[in-house]
Amino acid sequence: MSGTFERSRANATGTVDRNITKIIGMGSALVAANILLMLALSYTPIAPLGAALFSSFFLGIAVFAVSVGGGFWIANKGLQRGSMGLTGAGVALIQSGYGLFGAAILYIYGGGGIRVPAIGIATVVTGLITAVIATVVFKTNHDFSGWQRYAFGCFILGLVVGAAGVFLNPLLVVVASLIFFLGFIVDLTYEIWAVRENRYASDFRNAIGIYVAVMGVFVHVLQWVLRILSALDR
Repeated sequence: MSGTFERSRANATGTVDRNITKIIGMGSALVAANILLMLALSYTPIAPLGAALFSSFFLGIAVFAVSVGGGFWIANKGLQRGSMGLTGAGVALIQSGYGLFGAAILYIYGGGGIRVPAIGIATVVTGLITAVIATVVFKTNHDFSGWQRYAFGCFILGLVVGAAGVFLNPLLVVVASLIFFLGFIVDLTYEIWAVRENRYASDFRNAIGIYVAVMGVFVHVLQWVLRILSALDR
């Protein structure tokens, strides 16, 4: 992933290249810390609590929206105001949201010693997805400025389809999960494009945006990997 960004900006100024390296470093550190946090929490009493919360579609959406969505909003406000304390609080809230969700997934599907292998596989798959998106964005001149709206549309559609699934057909909840996954893919595309276009003045803002999108992709991939490994382990 880093190589893709670096080569794509090789003809730009040295300052931009260094900024991109910094963004990748900060984003990767946030992702790595969150993965370690969810793994650690999966062995604590917090994991079954998270499993209980996310077993309810509406309650799970509410917890995720408040923690991840609310944390992202707070972090942005902190950056706009120049308050690292507020920014740090927002990032901590995002970390806790993804950590709780990931721990719940690992607790539900990660028995039999498959948690660490599943995380490893999910990390590789997510890295490949990110690298492909980065290559497409940096190797083309396509305008992805509207993709943030498309991502939001996917999240709203996923909420509507999931809600319908609760009352009509549970299969729709699975469809909603796929739509949410697509939303994070679209959002990741936008965030990488924002880096390409220097959309945001703050390197940390870019790093947080990419981190949130990458983690959204990761937790979906992790869930599918865990289900496959769990089925094979039986």
